[in-house]
Amino acid sequence: MRTNLILTNKAREGILAWAKDEHAFFHLQKSFVVHIEHVQNTSHDEMAVTLYFDNVENNALAEKLDEQVAVMNCVVKYEGLLATNFRVLSKRVPVHTNRRFKTKMQFATNASNTVGLPLELHSKIRELPIAEERSKYVQKRISSWEGYLKIQERDATIDDMTVSFSHYEVNEDFSRITFKINGLKENEWKKIVGLSAKVQGSKDELGSVLKAHSSKKTVEIDLRPFIQEQVRKDRWHPKTRELVFSNFATLSQIRRLRKGFSDLEKGLAANANLEKILFEERPRIQQPKKRVELQFDNRLNEFQREAVIGALSAEDLYVIQGPPGTGKTTVISEICQQNAKAGLKTLVASQSNLAVDNALSRLLANKDIRILRYGRTESIEEEGKKFIEENVALYWREQTLHDLEAELAIHRDRTAELDLAIDQKEKELQGLQQQLAVLEEKIAEQEQAEKDYVIVEEDIKNLKKSLGPLRKEQRLLEEKASELTAKKIIEEKQIQQFEELLSKYGSLEKLEETVQEKQTEVVKLRQQVSYLLSKGELEKAELALKNARTAYQEWLENHRKLQASNEAIEECKKIQDLNVFMEEHHIQANTKIEWQRNSFERIKAQMFGYNDWKEVRNRLNGAIGYLEGQIGVSESQRILQKVEIETKNGYSSYSIREIDSAIDHFKRFLLETPDLYINQLYVYLERLYNRRFFVEEQFGMLENQRQEIMRLFQMMKQEVKSQVSYILNTSKQHESGLLNVGNRWSAEVEQLKKKIDKLSEAVQEELTEALPDIQHQLNIQEKELEQLTIQMQSVATTLPKLKQIQDTFETLLKEEEDALENLAQTEVKVKEINTKGLLQEKKLKELEQILQQDLARQKQYTEETIKGVENIIEKLHHDKQQLPIKQKLQQQWHQLLLNASEHDLDEIRKLYVNHANVIGTTCVASARKEFMDNYPTFDVVIIDEVSKATPPELLLPMLKGKKIILVGDHHQLPPLIGDDTLEETLKAIIDESDDLQEINELRKLLKESLFERLFKNLPKSNKQMLAIQYRMHENIMKTIAPFYENEDSHLQCGLENSDQVRDHHLEGHYVKRDDHLIWLDMPSRKPYFEEQMKNGKSRFNPGELDTIRHTLLDLNQATEMAITSGNLPKGTKKSVGVISFYGEQVKKIDHLIQQELKLDHLQLRTGTVDRFQGMEMDVIIVSMVRNTDHKGGDIGFANDYRRLNVALSRARELLILVGSVEMFTKRAKKKESRAMYSHLLEVVKSQNGLRDEEGKAK
Repeated sequence: MRTNLILTNKAREGILAWAKDEHAFFHLQKSFVVHIEHVQNTSHDEMAVTLYFDNVENNALAEKLDEQVAVMNCVVKYEGLLATNFRVLSKRVPVHTNRRFKTKMQFATNASNTVGLPLELHSKIRELPIAEERSKYVQKRISSWEGYLKIQERDATIDDMTVSFSHYEVNEDFSRITFKINGLKENEWKKIVGLSAKVQGSKDELGSVLKAHSSKKTVEIDLRPFIQEQVRKDRWHPKTRELVFSNFATLSQIRRLRKGFSDLEKGLAANANLEKILFEERPRIQQPKKRVELQFDNRLNEFQREAVIGALSAEDLYVIQGPPGTGKTTVISEICQQNAKAGLKTLVASQSNLAVDNALSRLLANKDIRILRYGRTESIEEEGKKFIEENVALYWREQTLHDLEAELAIHRDRTAELDLAIDQKEKELQGLQQQLAVLEEKIAEQEQAEKDYVIVEEDIKNLKKSLGPLRKEQRLLEEKASELTAKKIIEEKQIQQFEELLSKYGSLEKLEETVQEKQTEVVKLRQQVSYLLSKGELEKAELALKNARTAYQEWLENHRKLQASNEAIEECKKIQDLNVFMEEHHIQANTKIEWQRNSFERIKAQMFGYNDWKEVRNRLNGAIGYLEGQIGVSESQRILQKVEIETKNGYSSYSIREIDSAIDHFKRFLLETPDLYINQLYVYLERLYNRRFFVEEQFGMLENQRQEIMRLFQMMKQEVKSQVSYILNTSKQHESGLLNVGNRWSAEVEQLKKKIDKLSEAVQEELTEALPDIQHQLNIQEKELEQLTIQMQSVATTLPKLKQIQDTFETLLKEEEDALENLAQTEVKVKEINTKGLLQEKKLKELEQILQQDLARQKQYTEETIKGVENIIEKLHHDKQQLPIKQKLQQQWHQLLLNASEHDLDEIRKLYVNHANVIGTTCVASARKEFMDNYPTFDVVIIDEVSKATPPELLLPMLKGKKIILVGDHHQLPPLIGDDTLEETLKAIIDESDDLQEINELRKLLKESLFERLFKNLPKSNKQMLAIQYRMHENIMKTIAPFYENEDSHLQCGLENSDQVRDHHLEGHYVKRDDHLIWLDMPSRKPYFEEQMKNGKSRFNPGELDTIRHTLLDLNQATEMAITSGNLPKGTKKSVGVISFYGEQVKKIDHLIQQELKLDHLQLRTGTVDRFQGMEMDVIIVSMVRNTDHKGGDIGFANDYRRLNVALSRARELLILVGSVEMFTKRAKKKESRAMYSHLLEVVKSQNGLRDEEGKAK
């Protein structure tokens, strides 16, 4: 693309640092390979871009800039690109990302240039995502994964440990070194295992510590490849005698994981769609363009084939769910082989080295696949070690030598084989030529058949043509015959009915007489019914009239009482009297009366003591009057005025008792004091005036209340009177209604009496039957009358037409006979034509069979086969001639390989490594610098056991894959963090954390795994469950089948005969030969209750340990007996895994096996259920531990169905559960847990596998 380039001064300054001007710079090359990134621009009207100049493909520019990266910021305008800045960055800056568009561009820098901006370039830029927005999106979403790194960082902060060493020894293959050391504390020996080691003062890491022996004071270190090479060539000489142990490896791993986050943010994933796959709720994926067709290299079942086809058809992502024992390794092997055929490079990664080597194990025999195993040598399984880089050349030479020797060994017989093959092919050629002659004869017959086919087809056509009119005539005759038959039946039925009617009554006159008699009977019965009905109605009417009169009398009496009530209301002097009046006259208090009554009672309650105050007022006025008379008017007036002035500022309050006492005291004073002083009287008068002011005020208030009560009482009486008036008016209106009812019933009685008198004359005899019986008779007689009337009318109408009906019947009978005769003749003709047609069609079919034979194709195929056989014969003759030459070359090649030097093997190694098409490594190792430099991207990345890896670990290999295939099972356990489960680790961190946001983020990690979310939300075209398992006996498989019930396919057993293929051959006390699933039920008593270590969280169960001891001894003895009886080969060791939900129980099982028991016929392995995921054994014993009589007891880790799934699915031949049935099926707190273990118990019981702790059947 060619575009105009306009430069700002700043951009020009940047270019001038590398060239004399912009024209010289952009003429370094005719065109430039650039990577364009769409960036944010403050102006919404214009787009902004950054151009990264490729520092590899732009040769002249790379030389000019010393391979550094030129970067130019531009604004996109219609007249071209406006460069706003130009700078040069480090050569390590990535040029290609999945957010940049790579293109070749020419830049026109002359001001007069009118090239403008190509429309195609403008469209491409618009389609690009804005890089900063995508980075922020990834940064925001990936923050939820920080929790996993926090978990790993939690235990990674260990201080470096420095020790001195006296001497060292290197092993034979220079892969390990052992140091004799000093200066390590007793508690530090265990800590250094797994740490990185290096010589003090050296920048190069030696490797990681494999073993530490505190008693011998030695440490063994696995050397890095670089150090191995240095030691091998005697170039490694430590400058100091000190070693430094550090947690560098763990910290380095965390750095790699964080770099994975950073690479995804920067758009460095090989698959541009990866971030949407990882973080969208419903992953956005490209739909497969077409479904591939394959020739499979392995024998696969239908689900495995579908998984392989789906994986190879997918564009960017495919997910395979592999329940236990369903052949995930086989599927991975097939995908790798198909990729190799297609020339694709595949990375096989997993969280553990064991899983990687298991996945690669099936590929060893395939010559098209060149495996390279990458990783630490000591961690790789034996089968995988052949394919580490330093061993591949030697292994390839050995394999090639083996194949050459096999070829050379058969060369002596090769000439005879070729002669035999030539003879066989010549005989085959002769047979094919004879077959060709027969085909030519058949082709001639076919040509004749083609001519006959036309003749017969024409004959059939003519027959069908003649058959048409006959069939039409046959159909018309059939219709006519059917119509005549139907008419004949109708007429015949009419004649029969009429004759039956006449035979019953004899004549029409007799029938009319019968009808008349029936009418008379009906009239009589109707009169009787009417008479009885009227009598009943009269009784009802008389009763109603009586009731109406009674009601009127009652009304009249009540009305008169109400009329006299006004006087009674006036006579009510108290409210109690008024209430009694209202009750007697049934007057309901309305809202107004209720309010008045309530107000009355409230004020009355406030008037308590009115009479007392009235009495004390009178006494007080009397005493004051007496004193005023003694003192005089003027002086009294003066004292009163003085008191009035004083009371304006307030006066005292007094009780009635105090005032009475004051008056009494005054009276006693007058009586007891013979000589009175006028001043004393002044004082008493002043005091009494003061008290009168208070009493007058109190009495005035009470008097007002008394007046208010009187007013309310009068209002209530008035309201009651209004109520009475209203009731009287209403009552008066009711009077007319009562009178009307009485008059209506009186008239009704009179009318009924007249009707009865009239009917009694018609009904002369006395009626003895009841009304219902007479009504029933009337109904019967009326129906009979109705039927007789209809029959009479029918006879009267039909009688004149009888002769006509009989004549019509005879005519129809004759026409029917003629139609049937014509129909029979037509059917004969049709049958004759059909028979002839069938013969011709049979002949036509025979001719079709001859014509359908693809003889021309068979002839062509035979001719091609003849040509092929002739070519083979020619090649066989050629091979016979070339045989001595080929033998000589193979001998030379064999000799060269036998005598290959170190240099030759090194060249072979380089060739092999460069052309390796299947690389195997762990997820974390895929992010090592040397691996990333050698293998930046892969066509396909397959990650096995996805469920056991954390999302940050999975991200590292996913970044490299153009297509990603995930293999796992979300119904199995999540990853382990060190020796702890994810739940244990997260719980410990959450308990220590005070950050609410951090706690919420960590809890999210337990909700749903990445694999589970992808598998649930991907379309069917991009996922497959492997539904046929080959590991377990079918009876064991039934225990885990419910965990996969909600998937699209149910789990099935692929073993044709489980009893034969998974026969354990054991017959003992606890285990019988037919047993494949046993539950040893532990009792709910000591010592079978769980216990907990002091200062520890884990649990153990001594009772279960004792049962396991006896079970292992029984299995060992049963194995010995099976060997002795010949059921098992000599030297057989049954593989037995003893696993538990709790680490403390595993430790005690280890001690039991290693220190107490001698089990020569068992190959034993122990571990927690979490650690055992991915493994399988002949026999598995599961120690369930949990058993308590505490009310708050629960089953802990065993609540997780995924943990139970793993525990149940490790056994091939025999599964033994050791635990309390009651604890797990009845006392577990969660309802779903009780249901899960109850189903397990039902499966065990269905196989008679439930035993007590001593092995006795329950």
